[in-house]
Amino acid sequence: MQKLIDEFDHLIAPGTIVTDIILSGAAYDDYGDIMQENDNPDFFSVYIRGSDGLLQAIGDFSDREDALAYAARMVEKYQAQLTDNTRKLLND
Repeated sequence: MQKLIDEFDHLIAPGTIVTDIILSGAAYDDYGDIMQENDNPDFFSVYIRGSDGLLQAIGDFSDREDALAYAARMVEKYQAQLTDNTRKLLND
């Protein structure tokens, strides 16, 4: 897990105030575009929401458990809250 944190950590600009950690399942549609899909995802993405309200992807994972562990570490690191959708995924 530390390797994943080190690998993705540079994606968050120094001084960014993180307000939310978001975990979402994603899938490819028939056209190859990515769409949110929590019931039958192809992969999982972890995002942060900064104090400016913008979302930024900070990691994609093929394994649900890795994505959950990474999201939990980001909550710990940035003392940010989880969104309701992320809480639901954690409890499923």
